[in-house]
Amino acid sequence: MTVTLTHNIDKIVNRLTTFERSDLPRACRRTVNQLGFDLARKDIPQYMKAVFDRPVPFTLRSAQYKVVSNFEVQLTFKQNVGKGNDPARYLYPVTKGLPDNKAYQTKFTRFVHKAGIAPRNLYPIPFQENLRKNQYGNVSTGEYSKVWSGLQRTTGGGKTGRGFRYFSVPDNRGRSRVSTRQGSLFDLPNGIYRVKGRGGGGVELLFTYARRQPTVPKIFDYYGFVEKNIRFKIGPMLAQNLR
Repeated sequence: MTVTLTHNIDKIVNRLTTFERSDLPRACRRTVNQLGFDLARKDIPQYMKAVFDRPVPFTLRSAQYKVVSNFEVQLTFKQNVGKGNDPARYLYPVTKGLPDNKAYQTKFTRFVHKAGIAPRNLYPIPFQENLRKNQYGNVSTGEYSKVWSGLQRTTGGGKTGRGFRYFSVPDNRGRSRVSTRQGSLFDLPNGIYRVKGRGGGGVELLFTYARRQPTVPKIFDYYGFVEKNIRFKIGPMLAQNLR
């Protein structure tokens, strides 16, 4: 969603001489470049620290800016990042003024659906107690990778040796050998589990399944914050650059 925020500089322009006006395009370009830099590198990260609980450095560095003309700077958030989740996508539902507040479907959620493990009306929710967390209080990416790889390897058999086996209830891939050999493990409630050895003694719940896509509160007033910065900063910045 693209939103255009503008600022009227007529009060400043009307006070300029003809000679000073000839320098206006250069001064404006320097101003919008300075504004974009300050917002992306300093102001927005600082605002994120105020509204989010221990945001990770990747999120704090996700704002980008590009000067597209002498009078316009474009602010965006990183997307299509390859590994990990796109800030442009996971910040969307928590942003005030945007219509959808359904929680971002992570790459792990999309994997579970696309692989045919769980139906699309079930959404994996981390069971925090049994998963390692990083210094920011989030489930570590290593944990997601282990579960992802473990679910891909699940081809049957309850014996794991020294390693762990990961399985999902339900698992719509039709892997009957798993349910036959692990028996009573599949009397468990819906979720994603980790098990070591035979039987149910070593079973840990890693993810529950929600039947509705979770929602998130709108706590990130991104557009209001940027608009306020434009209103208070453009005038002094432009006046300084005209000098």
